[in-house]
Amino acid sequence: MSVSAGGNAHRTVFRVFGLTMVSDFAFRNPLIRCPANQPPAEAKPDLSFTCQDQPPDGMDWLTLPPVYRSPYHTVDGESITTLHRLEDCDILHFTRVADFYLWPERIVCHLLDPAYAYMVEIHFLGTVLSFFLERRGIPMLHASATVVEKRAVAFLSTHQGGKSALAAGLVQAGYLLLTDDILPVEPVNGHFLGHPGYPAMRMWPDEAQHFLGRHEDLEKVHPRLEKRRVPIETQRFCAFCAEAQPLACIYVPQRRDPAEWGEAVYIEPLRPMSAVMALMHDSFIPHITEALGWQRARLPIFADLVRQIAVRRLLYPSGFHYLPRVREAILADLSAIGS
Repeated sequence: MSVSAGGNAHRTVFRVFGLTMVSDFAFRNPLIRCPANQPPAEAKPDLSFTCQDQPPDGMDWLTLPPVYRSPYHTVDGESITTLHRLEDCDILHFTRVADFYLWPERIVCHLLDPAYAYMVEIHFLGTVLSFFLERRGIPMLHASATVVEKRAVAFLSTHQGGKSALAAGLVQAGYLLLTDDILPVEPVNGHFLGHPGYPAMRMWPDEAQHFLGRHEDLEKVHPRLEKRRVPIETQRFCAFCAEAQPLACIYVPQRRDPAEWGEAVYIEPLRPMSAVMALMHDSFIPHITEALGWQRARLPIFADLVRQIAVRRLLYPSGFHYLPRVREAILADLSAIGS
């Protein structure tokens, strides 16, 4: 992977997670590019991002104790991520990989080891942008989402819930992909919008084999993991929705062994408190928001959300051949919600 050294050359304007971002970084994921006349040349982007092999000048934070340590550790026992706070800048330190310096409208990555250059994009499009938007008061759910009848339908990332397969089952039937893995949910004028990510999905080999008929030629998301990157438009698999959509429903999925639980699909509303707890638990960076005391500010947002938006538990049998039946149950439920 090539990593830009910064500067003004080859700067491109992108749209991701509801942000307009200008960057000279060579992204491997197919981020949405703004046409040359959108936004206008004089418009100020929400964010600029660059990556360089030296830290920004004048940044002295190494002696500061972290305000957050990840509960996950390297083989040497170090936290894989720590957060340090200066008066006007936050620093996300990924051990031996990179430091990300976050100002209100600018992010600079200092790559610590060129051998881990491939991790810059993974961290930036995951933890870093999630932190950047959570800091702005926009909750980031760990979820995939599709668009059905001009409404966003989300599937939370629960343990063995199969969120990507559920979303892929809908987009295979012609519905648009809104995002895979991270869903920003923004309250706007009394309503909630789901913002798009970028036109790609991440699938395990068996998922890619089922939906695409192959997986060997697809690029790995991470060299040591089998999950593959599936660029949506180039795969003729489905189309992508690049505009924010009003949120219609959030499903909390749970796959069950049909030999033990049977083959029926169950969809039931969650009680408000259970729904709020599910949203808190299945956010993308729950440990960081908890450590910084941001959960209290998120509670009224989620409480308002569950008053307006349906949050359902989805129980369904495990197995790709059941997905068409699950899809029909979801569409019937959405039709009832909209009636």
